[in-house]
Amino acid sequence: MGTSKENTKKKTLKLIIVNAIAMTVVVVAIPYMVLTWLDSYTHHGQSYAVPDVCGMQLEDAKQLLRENRLDLEIVDYKYKKGAAENEVVEQNPVANFKVKEGRKIMLTMSSSNKPMAIIPAVIDNSSLREASARLKSSGFSVVGTERVNGEKEWVYAVKYEGRKLSNGESVPKGAGLVIVIGSGSSADTDEAIIDEGYFE
Repeated sequence: MGTSKENTKKKTLKLIIVNAIAMTVVVVAIPYMVLTWLDSYTHHGQSYAVPDVCGMQLEDAKQLLRENRLDLEIVDYKYKKGAAENEVVEQNPVANFKVKEGRKIMLTMSSSNKPMAIIPAVIDNSSLREASARLKSSGFSVVGTERVNGEKEWVYAVKYEGRKLSNGESVPKGAGLVIVIGSGSSADTDEAIIDEGYFE
């Protein structure tokens, strides 16, 4: 009987020890495996410098980014003077910024469509000084004036490339405009003055 009890105790003790060792292995191994997997999944410690793709055509930019294990996404199109159609004009992140493998680089591509702006309500509604300020704040440049019969300094028209515009009309942003104002004279002849530096 004594021997049977001792054998039972030994088996129980052995089982407890084995279970304790197994639990220790599990407690240590599982976190290690999880951390190893996360490290591999997130490419921990691996980063890539973003190449400069501004000025490149889309296909060339795409190829270069793929060679650097990066992806791309076109997020916008904008007009840039002198840029070719379908050319990269902006990128985010910028060149040489460190990113993870597979990161999407946001690209802004060139567009041939010039941005438009609206002529504010200055025609027959303001003085020369007021119209000049409002046109400039709307993104236009004032390249000179023309004087006609009428109230002095009052705006009677705005011209773009020789054509009279209307309040609220859309023309290319940055366009050079001529403001037609009254001369304060009742003479029958009109006077045209184009003065490049008048409003600078």
